[in-house]
Amino acid sequence: MTNFTELTAETAFEAYHQRGKMENYIKEAKAGFYFDKTDSSSFVANHARMILSLLAYNLVSFLKQLLPAAQVGLSVDTLRLRLFKIAGKVVHSGRKIQLKLSSHHVYRNLFYQLLARIQALSWSL
Repeated sequence: MTNFTELTAETAFEAYHQRGKMENYIKEAKAGFYFDKTDSSSFVANHARMILSLLAYNLVSFLKQLLPAAQVGLSVDTLRLRLFKIAGKVVHSGRKIQLKLSSHHVYRNLFYQLLARIQALSWSL
């Protein structure tokens, strides 16, 4: 239902479809990155929290663009579970610091496929 009588059905659908997509982005930002949390009474602390949340949102959006076609529609919580919640340990040997990840991780193929796509990017400034 709409009050816009001059719109065609296709135009109205497109306008409201875009609005629905934006509402889904906002819902994901609130649920996945806690954009709606302002725990402190200090403006500066809340501002810093929002900046960090925004940085995390942008990083996940970047990762979503590099995902294989079958994984593109994954939510933030699913990506967090599959890509970031991996058992591992930091190992110091000589002058090297290495991150050793579990070899029995269920989504290791997705992790290493995404890592290869990130490494293949050309960063020219």
